[in-house]
Amino acid sequence: MCLDGAMRSLVLALGLLVSMATGTMAQPVPPAPPPGMTQQQFDALVDAISGAVVKKLTEQGTIARKPGATDTTAPAKPSDDGQFRTESRVLADRVQVVLGAFPDLFRHTGIVVDQLNRRTLERAGTLNVFLLLALAVALALGAELVARWALVGAHRGILHGHDAAPGPWRLLGLAAVDMVPILVLAVAARAVGGWWFAGEDTPARLATLLLFGLVAWRSYVLVFRLWFRPSLPVARIVPVNDADARRIYYALSFVTMMTAAVRSWSSFLNGAGTPPDAMSAAAVVHTVVLAVAYIGAIWFVRAPVARWLVAMVEHTHHAGEHIRIALARQWFIFAIALFLAIAAAHFYAVIFARFEVSQAIVRSLGVVIALVLLETLFDYVTRRLAKPAGTTETGIAAPRFIDVAARCLRVLVRIVAFVMVAETWVVEVLALVRPEDMWRVARSGITVGTILFLAYVAWETVQFLADRYAARNPVMAPGGDPEDMENAAPTNVSRLRTLLPVMRIAMAVVIVVLTTLVVLSELGVNIAPLIAGASVIGLAISFGSQALVRDVVSGVFYLADDAFRVGEYLDVGKAKGIVEGFTLRSIRLRHQNGQVHTIPFGQLGQISNFSRDWTTVKFNLRFARNTDFEKVRKAVKKIGQEMMNEPEFKRDMLQPLKMQGVADIADNALVLRFKFTCRPIKPTYIQRQAVKRMFQAFPALGIEFAQTMVNVQALGGGPVDPAVLGGAAAHAQSSATAGAPS
Repeated sequence: MCLDGAMRSLVLALGLLVSMATGTMAQPVPPAPPPGMTQQQFDALVDAISGAVVKKLTEQGTIARKPGATDTTAPAKPSDDGQFRTESRVLADRVQVVLGAFPDLFRHTGIVVDQLNRRTLERAGTLNVFLLLALAVALALGAELVARWALVGAHRGILHGHDAAPGPWRLLGLAAVDMVPILVLAVAARAVGGWWFAGEDTPARLATLLLFGLVAWRSYVLVFRLWFRPSLPVARIVPVNDADARRIYYALSFVTMMTAAVRSWSSFLNGAGTPPDAMSAAAVVHTVVLAVAYIGAIWFVRAPVARWLVAMVEHTHHAGEHIRIALARQWFIFAIALFLAIAAAHFYAVIFARFEVSQAIVRSLGVVIALVLLETLFDYVTRRLAKPAGTTETGIAAPRFIDVAARCLRVLVRIVAFVMVAETWVVEVLALVRPEDMWRVARSGITVGTILFLAYVAWETVQFLADRYAARNPVMAPGGDPEDMENAAPTNVSRLRTLLPVMRIAMAVVIVVLTTLVVLSELGVNIAPLIAGASVIGLAISFGSQALVRDVVSGVFYLADDAFRVGEYLDVGKAKGIVEGFTLRSIRLRHQNGQVHTIPFGQLGQISNFSRDWTTVKFNLRFARNTDFEKVRKAVKKIGQEMMNEPEFKRDMLQPLKMQGVADIADNALVLRFKFTCRPIKPTYIQRQAVKRMFQAFPALGIEFAQTMVNVQALGGGPVDPAVLGGAAAHAQSSATAGAPS
């Protein structure tokens, strides 16, 4: 093999020498390509052969590599299977290390106890240290209890004369009074710790952490007491009964006590110089203990919390209420799954030393709990502190500003919570943003959140104003007949009330479009192509749907001409009915029999409006043929003047009731015509009232209505006995019935 390589090198060297010699003696003549090949094809073939020869010689070591030359072949990426095996091996190694650290944890705990024993010989051993700690905790809790008993009179004074829910200022007063025992507890803990555990030794550190955890625990319990009030139901914010309030309050107090104790002991071990692997083992123990405590507490209060959440959902009256109620009743399933996920995240943090994951989950959990408490507070404000919703004359509930403010505050709190959680996970855990770029990202996030919040406030304001105007200017309900009621609601409303649905849709579109463009611009997106693209798409849609454009344009002109309003009676040729509503494309008419006609604006054509401005009602009544016309005219005029002066009809009647004259002469009656002019609100009701008064007043004046009975008289005799006629009629009817086919 070596000889073969040497011979190849010798031949190559001789070839190079010959070519150099010939090159010095004459001009190089390019070799002629073989028949059937062009010069370009021949050159490409020579280059390919030369490259292959050089590569082969380089691989064999005959030709040295050029300095700086690197292999362009990319290294092969490990397969997914290999990567999974690698990660599994790392996980197994870390688990083995953590499990093997338990003996170190026990040994170091014994060392800490020995340190307590050695440094407290003058205090008669370690037992007295823990007794002193227990006595310090008892004294601090006793000081808090005494302060709370002393402030019972203050509670009664604040709630004096208030059997119902107290106002916001009284709630703040109760909260301020309840903070005093916590301050007393903190002062007592500080005094006892400074007196009995002065210095920087191990017992002093343990006492400091324990007393600090005690103050933190009681502070959290204070927040729960302000919401649940187990001994003060009148000031309770959470919508639960006394038994449920005590059950939830004690469960929350227990889990917060366990959390404070575990964190204090963990901080003490860390400060005592415990090795990292031993601290990981301690974290495993703490995670198991807290997971069991939290899951047990969830199971203990599953029914009371379900009733709490269901009460809040039932009060909001949002869409999909039955789904939300079902989820609220099964809340404990999601809570247990959440805490199992938290425990798994803690194990992950312990094994891979990623403690920021567990901290992020705990912080997110705190945000969720704060959201639930704030939602409960908003529900309490809208449910107990706000005045009952007022109603209009027609019984329609008017919107309340307190509801709008509560919804806006809810959205603001949710946006702030989302920003906090996003900052925790995006920056600290996932590291998607560098810390130095955090301020820029935070500024953009705050700006976007502010824009979204202002857009929501604008929409809620539009909704509130529209609903309030609609409540003050109601429309007759479908199938209703306000003419049958004495205090009827007006069926035709103002032009603004008619345009209200279209204006609401237009404002919603404007708010959504402007908000989207501003948010995208703030996020760095160039919105100019979006605007141009939207224009082109809109033009294409307008050409492709000419019928839709015709309907929309026709509707705009109908509304501009004020051709109809909601509640008016229209005849459009194809259909008749009362205008119930309309969209940008069509109008909806309700027939008096109940049918609903939906007609596109482009197909309306001519419109006959029977409810605009005024209407004249004409009706006929039949009187006896010997009736005195002048007496009837005066009586009707008097009735018309009386109705014009009554408050019930004064606003609606424009011209009084009067008699026009004889409309017809029948065989046994005179047909007289009457008329009046009124607003087109309830003309038939006014007509019925007028006929009723005429029927009551005419008999006293000797005015008789026509009789439909015909007197029958036999030839050559007097009137026939009615009993005989009745018997003959009954006999004829029975004969006809018997002869009828069955």
